[in-house]
This record gives sequence, C-alpha cells and structure tokens, in this order.
Amino acid sequence: MPKITVGVVFGGKSVEHEISLLSAKSILRNLNSNKYLVFPIFIEKNGTWRKASVEDWLRDGGLEIFSNSFLSPSLNPEKPVFYEIRANRVEREHKVDVLFPVLHGTYGEDGTVQGLFELMGVPFVGASVLGSSVGMDKIVMKTMFKESGLPVVNFIGFYSYEWESRKDEIKKRLLDEITVPCFVKSANLGSSVGITKVKSKDKLEEAVDYACNFSHRIIVEKAVQNPREIEVSVLGNEAPIASLPGEIVPKREFYDYIAKYLEESTELIAPAKLDKETVEELQEYAIKAFKAIDCEGMGRVDFLLEKTTGEIFVSEINTIPGFTQISMYPKLWEVSGITYPELISKLIDLAIERHEMKKKLRTDIELR
Repeated sequence: MPKITVGVVFGGKSVEHEISLLSAKSILRNLNSNKYLVFPIFIEKNGTWRKASVEDWLRDGGLEIFSNSFLSPSLNPEKPVFYEIRANRVEREHKVDVLFPVLHGTYGEDGTVQGLFELMGVPFVGASVLGSSVGMDKIVMKTMFKESGLPVVNFIGFYSYEWESRKDEIKKRLLDEITVPCFVKSANLGSSVGITKVKSKDKLEEAVDYACNFSHRIIVEKAVQNPREIEVSVLGNEAPIASLPGEIVPKREFYDYIAKYLEESTELIAPAKLDKETVEELQEYAIKAFKAIDCEGMGRVDFLLEKTTGEIFVSEINTIPGFTQISMYPKLWEVSGITYPELISKLIDLAIERHEMKKKLRTDIELR
C-alpha cells in the first residue's frame, strides 16, 4: 500500500509562532514512517511559505529553510500540489495527500488556511472554516455556547474602536455588570496572550488598553472564585468522543503564557481527581461544546470548576490545541488509551474521511 504524503504546516504569522514550532516538532517525531511520507511546510513570521528540512531540527539542531525558494499552493482540486518556485520559475511540484496544520492562533487556527485548503481540494486535519473561525473568537464562541445551553460566565465583548470613542460608557457597564475581579482578554488569541486578571477597579482601563495591542475585539469575563482549571480532549467528526479530564495546577495566579510555556512548576494532572458523576458531566459538556461550533477532528475544551460549589463553567475550545509531548490534548488521550502516534493517525484518517464525505455533495443543480 503506498504511503500517504502528509504536509505538516507550521510556524505562521502569529504571536504563537514559537509554540507552533514545538507542536510541529513533536508531531514530526511521532508520525509513523512506515505509513506516512512527510512534507514539512514552514510559514515565516512575514507570511512566506517555505519548504523546510527538519532532520537536524529533530535532533535538536537548527531548522533549515530553503530561503531562496518559496512554496505556492495549486488551487486546482484535480492537482493537489505545492509549487516550489525559485527565481520566478517552478522548479518542482510537491504532491500532498493530506495537510496537517499545526498553526496556533491568528492566520492558522481562525479559518484562514482552512479556507485555502478547501479551495485546494486537499483533506486537512482539524475543524472546518466555520468551526475554526467561531472557535477562534471568544465572543462568538461563548455566544454559541450560551445559545446551546452550556454554562458560561458573564461576559461582555466590544471593539477597540468602541473603547477609544466610548471608554467611560463601556467602563461603567463593565463595572456594573461584570464587576471585579474579572479577566480582560483579546477575543481572538490563544496561549493566554494579552490576558490580565483585574482585581481592582482602577486597573481595568490599563488592562483593556493592553489587550487592544493584540486584537481589535476585546472580551471581559467575570472571574470564577476558587476555580480548578479542567481540560477535556475531543476527537471525531460526526460521532465525537471525549477523553478523561485533566487538571492544570499553575503556581502562578492563573494559567498565563509564562505558566504554560516558560515555567516548569505548573502541574499537569492526568487524569484529574474527580468523581465519576463530574467526569461524565464534563465529557458531556465537552462534546456539546464541540458540536455547538461545528468543530471536527479535534478540539480541547477548557473548563472552570468552582471548588466550593462544584459549579462547572465552559471556558473555551481550542481547535488546534498544543501538540507537544507534554501538552494536555495528547496527554489526555494517552491516559484514555490512545497513544500519541495512534492519535496522529486517527486525526489523519478523520481528515480523509470528512473529505470523502464532502466530495459526495452536489455542487450543481438541475432545474426542473
């Protein structure tokens, strides 16, 4: 049986560029070489697509980029290739059977590359254009969760230009309806970038100003008192399944960028110590959240569990979760019985399965 060529797409124009490199390295190390051929596609921070050589990189050397050439996707679904272009000439065509985007954040997790892959006619791992874009915007996402009957904390979303023109009005509304403590976040960034926990009224304006540096849409959420941070991994298309829950125990006040990636003191407990009833409720909510935004393939649903009351709040879903060896998404599947290499294979199979189903849909109409 011929091997499947997997185009692993990583890097990207995002503040989460470096996290993408860590995730991609883990995936590349765990792809079954007996089943797959790898075509590494690196997107520079300026948005240029390059062919990469990863052999030395996987041995903890440097990532070699063929900087005197770049890649251009074919938009002919009958010819799913990337053209390698050097000196304005096509030097080579690289055929791909399936694409595995490992692009966290803007221009990678928000539906942009997913739309490109749809136009290319190539199967790709993860959520569709709709699921990706909704999952990336915390305001739209939480609105969908709320409409689906999922428990979410009180929140208010607004644009940065509204903040500039009606600062006093918005500030009053936030203090009246959300109060402090609260979290101020960029609405469409992951990895806890641009987040501030506001504990006093006089710090609210500064926190919103800071968030406006990263996004033109801002969300302010009521802080949950004494929360446990719980995560559940979801896998599948039409019939998704949920993993056992895990718990994040940061040594910092909340699970921010430093706690996620720069500190080794953060404790990851998998599976989390929870009673059977709570586990089942979290799994049910995770699948419901996954379906609420039309997610497919994979997703990690994050929860806040109030320690005293046991009340559960759905925080968010990540449609391209971290994929390092210690990231919660693969870690939770390992404790649930699916190894890292098996997980990658299942995700690729799900991508191909979805693509084959879409090919059966009609794109023309017969007038009667």
